[in-house]
Amino acid sequence: MAEFEFIIGDKSYHAELKQAAENTVIKVGDSEFSFKELSPGHYEATCDGKTQNIAAVKYRGKFLIDIEAILFEVSESGQEEFAADSSAQAGEKDKIYAPMPGKIVKLFVKVGDRVTEKQPLMIVEAMKMENQVNSPAAGIVKAVNGSVGDQVDTVSAVIELDLEV
Repeated sequence: MAEFEFIIGDKSYHAELKQAAENTVIKVGDSEFSFKELSPGHYEATCDGKTQNIAAVKYRGKFLIDIEAILFEVSESGQEEFAADSSAQAGEKDKIYAPMPGKIVKLFVKVGDRVTEKQPLMIVEAMKMENQVNSPAAGIVKAVNGSVGDQVDTVSAVIELDLEV
């Protein structure tokens, strides 16, 4: 059995993972989730009698998990990059990049908005999955270099911040 701590928003969770011959069981609080691999990257998850199909892929050091068209981005504790394309970009907390080439489907901020660290800034759709892009730091939005419907890449900053000191 393995044990993990993870954070969603501001709340911390404890999870226990048990590997069995045909499935993996993850217990979080009073809830127990059973996962069965259907094919590489595709799983069947069951909790409280409800079954859902899940797709998961590792991309640029993070795990992207698609549950019924809702995308979750998971990274190991201590990883500081949110949407950076390379280690050079990871240090640029004042510039926010798309996690992969795609189309902006939602923008949550505009120039002049004050943002907090980890605040959702936009959603980029790629490969029929929606990727939420969060702010790597607190600050004020000084530029939004795109709008809903625009195609974006991973080398041009989509949002720029004036960082709070």
